[in-house]
Amino acid sequence: MRAKLGASSLAFFRRKSEEIIKIVGEAGFSTWEVILEGHHLRSDYSPWRELLDSYSLDVSIHAPFADLNIASMNARIREESLAQIKAAIEAGYQLEAGLVTVHSGRLSPYSMWYPDKAREVNLRSIQELAEHAQEYGLLLCLENMPRYEGALLSQVEELLELVAGFSRDELGITLDVGHAATCGDVVDYIEALNHRLVNIHLHDNRGDGDEHLAVGDGTIDFKAVFSRLKNYGGKYIIECHREEDVFRSREKLEECFI
Repeated sequence: MRAKLGASSLAFFRRKSEEIIKIVGEAGFSTWEVILEGHHLRSDYSPWRELLDSYSLDVSIHAPFADLNIASMNARIREESLAQIKAAIEAGYQLEAGLVTVHSGRLSPYSMWYPDKAREVNLRSIQELAEHAQEYGLLLCLENMPRYEGALLSQVEELLELVAGFSRDELGITLDVGHAATCGDVVDYIEALNHRLVNIHLHDNRGDGDEHLAVGDGTIDFKAVFSRLKNYGGKYIIECHREEDVFRSREKLEECFI
């Protein structure tokens, strides 16, 4: 099987977006996942589309998440968070992206006193975003969160309960392998969510933190991971913090796994 192997803009974030597209395209990746944050935000994405086409690159969208919280019990914070993610969905339409990955909301110092209410707000926000994505012909993909204080939708049981309320056409899952490894056995996530997996983020860690290391530099058992993904036909996105780790991960993956 020849996997659809892509690179996230995370490692290249200080570079201009056009420069990242050239690096990813010339390296032979099939997909670029752009995080629409900061200087990567535009009003017109058509120049990107032309450059992506020149490298035969697919594109997927990672919605903004810095400073945002779709589970916020402060209505204005929630509304602004939704507005920015909806704008990313609309950018995905311009870029002909098939999917948009979103982060769950989180508990704040205030909503930690009312976790059930925050979970209700989080669910309403995901429903609203899923509907908006459908209107623009994109599939909303919810990413599992790493383990941290106040995390929502990091545990596989939480994710299963939430996706049960949506059809496969309404909501997919972006499985972040590194995030899952901070919470338990990655294989458990794959086996439980296999029917909803549309996008996969690949990076490594040592199990006690969300380090975004090169594949093979941590303790994740990628042999076990890929043995459970034989029937998966979606994208694999390398999501490391350092540029050199993206390319080392690719070598490791192509040599040993995919």
